[in-house]
Amino acid sequence: MSAYLYTWNPDRWVWSDQQDAIFRVNNADQYDMYWSCGNTKRIEIGDLFFLMRLGVEPKGIIACGYVSSQPYYLPHWDEEKALEGKLALRTDLLFKVLSETPIVSLIYLQDKYPDRSWTPQASGFSISDEIAQELFSLIQSNRNFSFVSSDKRDIQLFAEGKAKSITYKTYDRSAIARQACIEHHGYSCSVCGFNFEEAFGLLGANYIEVHHLRQVADAGEEYMIDPKVDLRPVCANCHRMLHKKRPPLSIEELKNIITQSIRRTIVV
Repeated sequence: MSAYLYTWNPDRWVWSDQQDAIFRVNNADQYDMYWSCGNTKRIEIGDLFFLMRLGVEPKGIIACGYVSSQPYYLPHWDEEKALEGKLALRTDLLFKVLSETPIVSLIYLQDKYPDRSWTPQASGFSISDEIAQELFSLIQSNRNFSFVSSDKRDIQLFAEGKAKSITYKTYDRSAIARQACIEHHGYSCSVCGFNFEEAFGLLGANYIEVHHLRQVADAGEEYMIDPKVDLRPVCANCHRMLHKKRPPLSIEELKNIITQSIRRTIVV
């Protein structure tokens, strides 16, 4: 399989659900997200990708996984260009490793492979088979990030399965729906107001779970989700309490339960 270098500059695009993505990947959950691939159209499903964090320190490779779609066009990631009607080429990426800080530093890459540019202005740069294999082996040798590798057939089956999943309004991907929900509603729990950063400092910064007001499992058919209307950010405790019933409790029902519990405690 071929390998490609994708880039992310936090100063140019805010990855709102990155902390949730790290949690999901660390717990062997499926997480795939669309990503700009520059002007490269030859990328295939099953190709290997490495994601490079640039723009702000620390710089280096923070993710690895497999491309899970053919290149396709979406509105440009830059809001001004998107308003002008400009499009940008994307592919979906199935993350197998994702870290907040670099797994392989930019300094290491520049020293090890000085003839190669590791700070491209756009994603989709091809990586030679030799370098890709060395980087893949380096990540796999780190017990904190090693994962069970997949072949092209595995990724093809995953990609085909996505076409049968629930359709989300913002670009047909649940990760995109979570992004839009968090950008609109913020990182505080919609039920109890808990904020992970306020409680845990930097460890909890930009982390929150997202709750579907209409349950995917109960939908029975494809439907369009409006992330601002159909999704809400919730803390882990409230999320689980919402799902103690089927159908789940509403946000207001759980708020009322908390209120009643507080009142009983005060009376006692």
